[in-house]
Amino acid sequence: MKRSEEKGEWWLPGREGRKIPGILIIDELGNSELALLGTLRDIREGGIQTTSNGITVTEYSPESLETSGTYPRIHGQVGAQAFTLEDCFQKRASSNLMGGLATEVIHVHQVFKGVWFEEGEKAEALAVSFEPRFLGHWVRKGGISEQLFLRKEDKPEGNETRFVVTGHDIPHEDVQFNDGSTLSLRQVLHLTGDGVSTRAVSQEYLFRIDAPEVRAITDLVDVASDLQDLVSIATNRTANFERMDFRHPKLKREREGKPDYLLPIDFYTAWIAQRDDRKPPHEMLFKFADFGGITVVAKWAQVASAHRSALGRVMATRYSKTMYVSDRMFNRAASLESFDRQVNADNVHFKQRMLRCADLAGDQFNAMIVDREKWANLVKGDRNDIAHHLGRDRESSEQFFLSETLYWLFVMCMLRAMQAPESVFSSLAAHSEYQWLSTKVGAIVRAV
Repeated sequence: MKRSEEKGEWWLPGREGRKIPGILIIDELGNSELALLGTLRDIREGGIQTTSNGITVTEYSPESLETSGTYPRIHGQVGAQAFTLEDCFQKRASSNLMGGLATEVIHVHQVFKGVWFEEGEKAEALAVSFEPRFLGHWVRKGGISEQLFLRKEDKPEGNETRFVVTGHDIPHEDVQFNDGSTLSLRQVLHLTGDGVSTRAVSQEYLFRIDAPEVRAITDLVDVASDLQDLVSIATNRTANFERMDFRHPKLKREREGKPDYLLPIDFYTAWIAQRDDRKPPHEMLFKFADFGGITVVAKWAQVASAHRSALGRVMATRYSKTMYVSDRMFNRAASLESFDRQVNADNVHFKQRMLRCADLAGDQFNAMIVDREKWANLVKGDRNDIAHHLGRDRESSEQFFLSETLYWLFVMCMLRAMQAPESVFSSLAAHSEYQWLSTKVGAIVRAV
């Protein structure tokens, strides 16, 4: 995602008569800030004014101070483009008691480019398209081929062509969710370059969800995040959203003899999963084809919706670059407890839940931890130490490796819950990172 600056006019819904010039800045991480040459509300607004002996005094109530500088929704226009800014608040403001121009800087939580959601209108959409990074590398469905004619005798007679790069259309893959929504895997081909010094074919893959009726934006984003987590797990990378857009039935272009084209609404926000700058993965935990394709992706989405809170908590420990080892350990342990409680409606101790999760994960996981009882006792000890601040003298490296076992345990439990093919677990256990962790954990457990 590239940094962008949108210069236009901004106002509060229902107050079109007070439009303020300003710049909306969206940085590379999706953080957004609106800098205004003026203020959306008059600085005296909300106060009670009294005048005595020619002196005007403005008094503010606690209620007016609480709402001052808080803007649930802001509208904007940049050229012909509509903007809706959601969940905003004032970061800083300046004013001159002697007159002059006041200014205001506003934090913006979410940006919708291409629509005005009216005052009181819910932010809803009929469809969402999103591109998790590395999705194309996970899918590996081709789409680009090349021919090189390096020797003159290899070239077609009378032809001076040296390189031929061809873009091939790949058909969509569709599957239906239980709620009637359709999930599609789609390929998009592009011609890139300036046409003089460079010219190339590029492709990207994206997911699209089409609902039978408008749904809350937050609901669509939740499903998108579940699928992002799947791509992150499979590729062992952070599959940050390269882009996301929505479709709404009120924003359409009519086409003769064809269905109406729903115009895209671009969406920007600061995601937890930030860009992974490592090279695209060559070694996958499991491949898209081995996983079972788009049909099994839908099964993942169904299971993920049932464990969304726990899944999000675990993946946040992978996406965060600055989280303490103890925090990773505790969040993963808590997520496994949550998972087990949802699967088994009983009341047992933490250690028993970990052993039950290990049973569900299967032989590959139990081979990693070597001795189930010793491993469970170590995990229990670290978890209690962190939760109750016991201050035990634990080596941070040991806690790190034990914490990593909890991540893999949660992943394998989720895959078992959705009945992933057995080949997925064999592929996962053969991955170099899993094998490396197995040697470290084996040494820790055997030393007890």
